Amino acid sequence: MFRVFIVIAWAVLLVLLLYLWADVREIAGIVKESKREILRGSLNARAAESFPNFQEEEKKERQKNREKQGAEEKKPQGVPLNASEQQVLDEVLTEFLG
Repeated sequence: MFRVFIVIAWAVLLVLLLYLWADVREIAGIVKESKREILRGSLNARAAESFPNFQEEEKKERQKNREKQGAEEKKPQGVPLNASEQQVLDEVLTEFLG
């Protein structure tokens, strides 16, 4: 009977060690990925400092994206209104908006 308990205890201990080992490997992978991301960020910052043109290109790309978004927002939506519909719409808006 005592041997059965010892075997069960060893089995439980082995399972716990396997779980612990899996957790350590998972944490090690996360730490490795974090270090990689930090290194990438550091290298990108250094490259931007060394090559200021990268910063200028990034600003130009952002400006182009803003212009595209602005142009998309300015496009009329739906069917254009005729003069009488536009007048009715203006009256309703002035009535509700004061």
